[in-house]
Amino acid sequence: MASVTQLSRYRAITRRDLPLEIPAGDSDLRPIALVLWLASVLRVGLALANAQVFGAEVTLALACVVLLPFAALRARHNADTVRQ
Repeated sequence: MASVTQLSRYRAITRRDLPLEIPAGDSDLRPIALVLWLASVLRVGLALANAQVFGAEVTLALACVVLLPFAALRARHNADTVRQ
C-alpha cells in the first residue's frame, strides 16, 4: 500500500510510488511539427497561386512556415549547448 501522509475529508491519498521522471527531449513532436509545416507550406502556396487575399488562416500558415524552422533550430542549439 502507498504511504499515506494525510487523509483529508475528501479522502485524498498522497502516493509516493508514482514515477515523476519525465524523459528529456521532444523527439515525439518532430513528426507533428513536420506535418504542420508541410500543411502550412501547401496552404501558403495555394493562396499565392490563386492570388488570394491573406486572411487570418493564410497568415497563421505563413507564421508556421517561418517560425517552426526557427523553433527547431533553437531547440537543437539548446540541446547541443546542454550536452557540452
